[in-house]
Amino acid sequence: MKSEYIILKETKLTNNCPECYSNDGMVLSFKQEKQKSKLLIRTKKNVFESIECGKCENTIYPGQWTTDIERVYDYHKKTITALPGSLKFTGLSYFLVIVVILILAAGYIYLYHPELLGLPS
Repeated sequence: MKSEYIILKETKLTNNCPECYSNDGMVLSFKQEKQKSKLLIRTKKNVFESIECGKCENTIYPGQWTTDIERVYDYHKKTITALPGSLKFTGLSYFLVIVVILILAAGYIYLYHPELLGLPS
């Protein structure tokens, strides 16, 4: 399955980066995973959050957060609404189900009602 992420919210933070002390490069993002295959599309319900600094190009992990970053994170976490977990089938999966049903119906008719096909009983 191919995974991609739906961006629920992405905001720039003006807090100081714990690594490089810059105050204009940090980005807080909330993402939700979406997996695609040829037969189905699945959206998972868990939300992934990350803070990255654009200046020093580091990921800021929760152990490095200051109290100001935690407050801003808590505020933005309250404002997002995650998509519910879902499972959707593609057109190919519906097509395959119809083909299997038609094959089973043809087999049933062939075995139990051959007179409908013009075959001797």
